[in-house]
Amino acid sequence: MPELNHLTAIHAFSGGALWLLGSLLLIGFDKANAQGGRWLGAFYSILACTFTQLFLEEFRVGGALLIHLLEVPRWAVLPSLYMAVSYYVSPSKPKKRWILHFVPFLAFLLFSLVYLIPNLFNEQNNMPTLPASVGHIVRYFFLVQTIFYWILCFYLFRSHQKNIKMLASFTEKIDLEWLKYLLMSVLFLIFIRILAISSNSVASLAPILYFLGIILVAYSTLSQKSIYAIESNIPKAEDSANPKKASNERLTTEQVAQLKSIVLRKTIDEKLYLDPSLTLSMLSGEIGISTHELSYILNSGLGKSFYQFINELRTEEAKSLLLSDDLKHLDLLGIAIRAGFNSKTTFYTTFKKATNLTPKEYIQANSKTVS
Repeated sequence: MPELNHLTAIHAFSGGALWLLGSLLLIGFDKANAQGGRWLGAFYSILACTFTQLFLEEFRVGGALLIHLLEVPRWAVLPSLYMAVSYYVSPSKPKKRWILHFVPFLAFLLFSLVYLIPNLFNEQNNMPTLPASVGHIVRYFFLVQTIFYWILCFYLFRSHQKNIKMLASFTEKIDLEWLKYLLMSVLFLIFIRILAISSNSVASLAPILYFLGIILVAYSTLSQKSIYAIESNIPKAEDSANPKKASNERLTTEQVAQLKSIVLRKTIDEKLYLDPSLTLSMLSGEIGISTHELSYILNSGLGKSFYQFINELRTEEAKSLLLSDDLKHLDLLGIAIRAGFNSKTTFYTTFKKATNLTPKEYIQANSKTVS
């Protein structure tokens, strides 16, 4: 048995870290979203199998059967991540036909049970001989599957961030930002895998690069602090993308103009935007229309999402407050709260985008104008 002094020994640490992380999630570490946590735990556990297999193969530890059993679930690794992301972005939505994502895994499992595993028990180990082209197809199909499911996961994440701006004016606690860092870490692992296939120098350093990627994965997972805010009657993203269709089905041009006037008057005159917890459903209730209608009016009539609409009104409020002599005793966080912002970060970002100035720069610029 060779000495464990090669970089490949680091695969043992990678596998151990992933086994621990997967176990924590499978037993319910994520209290906020149990279903998403379990699927994420499955993803980490399957990934742990891969690194454990790599270690055992390199140092010839364990038999051929054990190594093969560790390889079998590999086809389910990215579909498991996809299911985890699906539950995190929409925990209440039924996941119909989810089993279809695992058809390649089930096919490989069946092939293993019928052809491969019985031969592993045979002392002569007469494994079926497959054409070399089949091996290439299997290898590259797995790589394509990995890239395809990563793109699907990222699409779900971006759709989530777009949709929550249709529902809420404060998104920092529900934007699943940790999920973005998780997906970037997984992309780093995929990127290292692709480079390792084509470059021997990268392949020799791959174990330590993989380990660094897994540290990033673990950190992003353990630092999660947000869950998806569930509201009923969530407007569909297609409504804003296809205003003509929505208009024909719901509101005429005259109705949109009339309701837009009501929305603006009600929101501005009563300063409803000063409520930091204001959501789409709360505002629609105040105005007396459905969330779908309000969302369509904002998108079609004003060309804005709910998030943009409310925070632009808060920005205008903040402009007045920043120049008010009566409020000079307040710091910027105090001004942000008075204007309806629930976060200093959201206040700074929105204000800078609207004025091209930071709040302090705005005060200085307008102080000079007054002088």
